[in-house]
Amino acid sequence: MKNILLAFFIIFISCQDKKDEESGPLVGTWKLIEMGKYTVSGKCSGDVDDEEYRGLKSQGFTLELELKKDGTGIETRTGPDAGIENFTWSQLGQTLCIKNACVPYELAANEQTFRVNLKEDAYCIDEDYNITGDDNKRACESSSTSNEWIPEVCTTERYRKEL
Repeated sequence: MKNILLAFFIIFISCQDKKDEESGPLVGTWKLIEMGKYTVSGKCSGDVDDEEYRGLKSQGFTLELELKKDGTGIETRTGPDAGIENFTWSQLGQTLCIKNACVPYELAANEQTFRVNLKEDAYCIDEDYNITGDDNKRACESSSTSNEWIPEVCTTERYRKEL
């Protein structure tokens, strides 16, 4: 009987070790490899204008996310605004939550890259940079000659897993 219990205990421990080793596809270190604005903002599609990102890269900018299986992470930035920040993260289906901000993501079939698209709705600002209640360009510009319509923007970030 002791041998059976011992065998059961060993099997239980070995299964537990395998479970502890298992981690989701997002666990690991990810490096930002693309960032910019889509040319077709409404549909988050088309070419990506990455001029700003290329400018930052020329100044030594890099961004790396380390996503740990315990739900914590570390963001490391070099270049302008360099620093290290700790955060928490979680994943639910195709939604990634980092620092309490949740966005849908697309994981490549080979699980070596993922992309997030961030969509910002259009809005109107007045001369004091306050957002007005106007919901279209014509209404915005008709309310005051100093108002400015800010069109919708869809930006993208793509990350590659570091091996």
